[in-house]
This record gives sequence, structure tokens and C-alpha cells, in this order.
Amino acid sequence: MLKNISSVKLIGILAALVLVYFGIKFFGGESRSKSFKAELVDMDTAKVTKVIIQAKGENLELLKEHDAWKVSIGEGKYAVAEKSSVKSTLNSLLSIKPSRIAAKKQDKWKEYQVDSAGTRVQVFEGGKATLDLVIGRFGFNQQAMQQQQQMMMGRRGGQQFFSYVRLQDENEVYVADNFMGMSINADASGYRNKRILSLTTDSISKIQFNYPADSSYVLSKIDSVWSISGNQPDSTATADYLSDIRYLSNSNFVDDVPASALVSPTVSMNISQNGKPDVMIKAFQHPVHKWILNSSENPLSYFADEDLIKKLFIGSEKLLTPTPE
Repeated sequence: MLKNISSVKLIGILAALVLVYFGIKFFGGESRSKSFKAELVDMDTAKVTKVIIQAKGENLELLKEHDAWKVSIGEGKYAVAEKSSVKSTLNSLLSIKPSRIAAKKQDKWKEYQVDSAGTRVQVFEGGKATLDLVIGRFGFNQQAMQQQQQMMMGRRGGQQFFSYVRLQDENEVYVADNFMGMSINADASGYRNKRILSLTTDSISKIQFNYPADSSYVLSKIDSVWSISGNQPDSTATADYLSDIRYLSNSNFVDDVPASALVSPTVSMNISQNGKPDVMIKAFQHPVHKWILNSSENPLSYFADEDLIKKLFIGSEKLLTPTPE
């Protein structure tokens, strides 16, 4: 008898739990399922053909043509964009994973900077817009302050940072953990090839400096010994110079002077490398930019940087004179 009563009670309790579950599922949880989106970004990066980034009143466009990317640089002009930089931006967008809703109404947009103060990103696959997102304020999780201590104690820390995001046509503001809005570059130079030189110093065998009048000279290496017209330069000065120029990049692009106007360089240098193509650096004096520089390692880009000219084009006396202790 008692066993039968207990069985009946258990069945009743189970039935009640089932009713509660379905009640929450179909009534209590319905509003959340409609407002919360577990996925905000859904795109195939291989099919993306255009990205428009609007920030601080400026528009930046990334455009794909024949498997190559180009970036807008103003006045209807475009420059070659590095594929890796575009890929990095798309991968950053794919990393956006909302963890919760911070606000559901428009009156909170300003607080989270997902209004006109935010960065709007539009992604297109052909003629279809697959993403229209506003990236807002960036912040640190309180647990990040304890991250270093937790790691030292052998424990894994919590989410370190987050950004507020909102779909352009919706009111909800989401928290995207471990997403840094600043990773979306809105500056055209961030997508361009900034390289001027990328050398391995041990592979350099000769540098020919071409200067006006009779100031040209050649720095050459024979049997691991450097020489300038039969004279041995100071080893420290030479090593310092080669170290200074082995890797150079610059973001001061010159886009308002056509390449056709830069014919005869004022100074130039030719760098010979063992087992690698020669690298030619040309520098042109200019009335507006003072100096314009071009490298055969990045032939489509021109740069204006007077300090870079001074670093590259030195006189032979700088190498022949011992470096001060």
C-alpha cells in the first residue's frame, strides 16, 4: 500500500516538473529566445567582396577584385591592400561571440557608444550584405585585474576584456567577450604594404651608394671583411649601420605625386645579397614633400620621411670613422 502511494507521488511530482519545464520553454523563455542572438556574425570570408568601415565621420572601403584587395585612400583613389591585413579584420569580426544583452532600448546606445560614436562595419558577399554591425565602447572585466595573480597560482582567469556591439537595424546592445573593437582598423595605412627593407645582414655582399658629383662609393664584403675603396671601415660603425637598415617600414605614404613624375632619383642605393635579388632604393627631392622614397621591395608604394633618408643615405666617412665609445 505504502509503495503504491509513493509511486503515485513520484509520478505526480515528475508530471509537475514536466509541466513546469514546458511552461518555461514555451512561455517564460520565449521572449529571451526572440531577443538574444547567440550568433551575430555569419559570413563566409572566402566569399566576401567588400567591407565598408565608418568611423569618426570617415569612410574606408576594402574592395576585392580578381582575388586581390584594394583600399580606398580618398578622392576616389585606391591603393593595393595586403591580403593578410584584410583577413585579420574579417577574422576579428568572426571572433565576436555575444555573451549577454546589456540593453534592449535605444536610450542606452549613447552610454555604450553604439550610436554615431561607434564604428559601423558592413560586409558584403557579392551584392548581398551579410553583416551590418556597430562596434561601441571597449572595457575590461573586473576579473582581469586578478588575472596575473590567478595565473601565478595556476588557475585560469576569467574574461579579460569585452566590447559592446549592436546590429545596425536592431535595438539590442550585446556584450562580446574577448573581442577588442580596436582590432578593426579604420585607417587606410593599416591595410597597405609599409615595407621598405627586409634584409638578412649576413647575406648582404655589397651596397653601392649613388650620390651626386664624386661622393658615390661602394661598401663591399670579401671573405667576410668589409671594404670601401681598399680601406677597411670601422667594424662597429658598419655593424650598427647594417642593423639600423635591415628592417625598415613606414606609413607616410605619398599618393598625390604620380610615379611618372619621379624619373631621375637624386640619390639611390643598390643592395646586393647572396642568393637573393638586388634591392634598389631611390630617393627624389620634392618641393612639397622634401624627399620621396621608393623601394624595389615595395615598388607600388612611395613614402615621405626625411629622417629615413638620413638613416639610409650616409657618407663614407660615417663608416670609416670609429664609433664613439
